[in-house]
Formats: sequence, structure tokens, C-alpha cells
Amino acid sequence: MLAMKKFLLPFLLVLLALPVWAQSSILTFTAERGEYFQVRVNGRTINRSFTNYVRLNDVRPGEHYVELRVKSRHGIYKMGQKMFVAHGVEANYGVRTLGRSGKAYLKLLSEVPLRPVVPAPPMPRYPDHRRDRDYDEYQDGSCRNLLSARELDRAVEAIRSRDFESTKLSIARDALRGGSIMADDLKRLLLELEYESNRVEFAKYAYDYLCDQEHFYYIYDLFRFDSSVRELEEYAARRR
Repeated sequence: MLAMKKFLLPFLLVLLALPVWAQSSILTFTAERGEYFQVRVNGRTINRSFTNYVRLNDVRPGEHYVELRVKSRHGIYKMGQKMFVAHGVEANYGVRTLGRSGKAYLKLLSEVPLRPVVPAPPMPRYPDHRRDRDYDEYQDGSCRNLLSARELDRAVEAIRSRDFESTKLSIARDALRGGSIMADDLKRLLLELEYESNRVEFAKYAYDYLCDQEHFYYIYDLFRFDSSVRELEEYAARRR
């Protein structure tokens, strides 16, 4: 039995360390002038629909071949280049175009080390008198770990402390993982994003984390274009 324990202890330590050792990287692309683009990585199309922001999670560190097709008033810009992604970082690239030349290129804007992926203990729940009624109403349903006022304030502060829109979007997503949110509070997170396309993308992402999905329409007044509202209405209808 003692010999078995001596064997199992190192094995368990290896299992606990695996999430850290296996940590991959994150790759983001942002159009600096707001152009819409499509990305292919190693021959695989990442986004079927053109957008001005693309985020890839769990990217294998090493060399990759990236191709871009960028829409502009001058036509379609195309480019392809090899890219090396370091281990355990979030690499943020800006998509740039060159006037009427039809050329596009990528520029590394930042490379931020990621924290080791270690399972975190459950966050303590704080009393939230501002929303006790809503919390009680939805806690018995499919809604769990409702984002408290204090947690929401911390998320907003973290988003405001960053300069890059891609990083803000990443923090907003992280704030919802493992929890849920009310429609009124979702509006606060959306207000921290500058580009309408990113607001649409995050609103779609947040829909599945929304406690009161019947109030999804609360956020529609944040969008300038009717086409954005229609896109969200159609998305919500498909998710029901």
C-alpha cells in the first residue's frame, strides 16, 4: 500500500500541472480602419461572414500560415504570410490596407502573456440588495451564478483600463464564463465597446448567458443601425 501511494503521488501532481503545461495561445485580428475581413489559418476559414474583429482561442504555439481577404471601397484586398505564435500569449494583430494598391498586411500590436490556466475556487457571493427581487425570481430557473453588482463593477473597471478593443471584448467574455447576467447589466458591458460590430458579436455571445432572455430587446437602443437590430432579432429567434 505504501509503495502504491508513493507511485500515485507523483502521478497526481502531473495531472494537476497538465492545465498549465498544455496552455495554448490566443490570436486576435482587428481592422484598424474598421474594414470587414475574412481570415483563413492553415487553409481553414475561421469566419464565414466578414467582420472587423476575429478572435481565435486555443491556438497551437508555433508557425501558422494566415490569409486575409479585406473588403474596402477600392475592392478586395488579399494577403498571405507566415506567422509565429509564441507559447502562452495573447497576440493582437492590426489589419492594415494600403490605399488603392489592393494590398493588405498585418502588424503585431501587442503580445500579452496569459496567466497559467489553474482551476480557481468558486467566487464568494456578495449580497446585492439592488437586485434581490430579480435574483430570487431567476435563481430557481436555468439561471445560475448571477453576476452581482460588485462583480459587474469590477468587470467594467477592468474593461475601461484597457486600450485595445480586442482586449476589452476578451475581458467582457471572461466576465460571463461560468455565470449569467441580466439584460440591464448586459447593457453596461456593451457600452464599454466602441465598434458596433463588436457590440453585435458580444450581444450574440452573451445571449446564452442571459437570465431574462425575454428582455433581450432591452439592449436594442444601444445600436445605431437598424441592420444590427434585425441581426440580433433574427439571432434570438433562432436560439429560442
